Amino acid sequence: MNCHVMNMVCLSQRSQAKFRIILPILILIAVELVHPTMSCKNEKCSQLLHRSLKLTRLMSKRSADLLETYKASQGDSADLICDMQMDNVPVSTISGQTMSERILSVYTHLKEFLPHMKTVMEQQKDLNPPINPVVEGLHSMITHVHHIAQRVNCILQILQPNIPIPEPAERSTGIPPAQNIFQQKAYGCIVLSRLQELLSQAVQEQKSLKGKMCKQRTKNGSL
Repeated sequence: MNCHVMNMVCLSQRSQAKFRIILPILILIAVELVHPTMSCKNEKCSQLLHRSLKLTRLMSKRSADLLETYKASQGDSADLICDMQMDNVPVSTISGQTMSERILSVYTHLKEFLPHMKTVMEQQKDLNPPINPVVEGLHSMITHVHHIAQRVNCILQILQPNIPIPEPAERSTGIPPAQNIFQQKAYGCIVLSRLQELLSQAVQEQKSLKGKMCKQRTKNGSL
């Protein structure tokens, strides 16, 4: 077998291995897109928590990748703009003493970040070609963060079945006014950095519910 043929075989094997890794992710994303809205009553407690945690873990990884893509697109100024401080970006810190309070904090923060992510996406369309890896990544991330928020809402309904869930404002008051190009770049990096921190914490908060949440629901007479 000559070198060219061997190289083709190795390339094919690597492509197959990569496809086997990516396929489960594509399937999970496809399922989420087929069911853009969900009813909390359609899933068992354990199934809901498993799927929510799996999607959150996936988006946590993808948010880290998106942040690196964003930084790479900013050139040599990436470290400088990402170290800036901005008060109008939601915090990523989860608060609360009880399970319900902390999951509510996760839910509130997810909803708060959505309008900021949309603003960053629109800014990136103006700063760069309308179709680019950052814009495409943000579009996908917005969709899936919305889906995670829906699932976390369902988890809250299990944890506190008789308590209404407060909804954050549709458009956060923290959206910044007109910004120059440097400020827009810094704003985008800070939003993505804090989003990645939030999703990482959301994974840990949901992991802490394993073995607790569904037992609690069983005692209340549900699945």
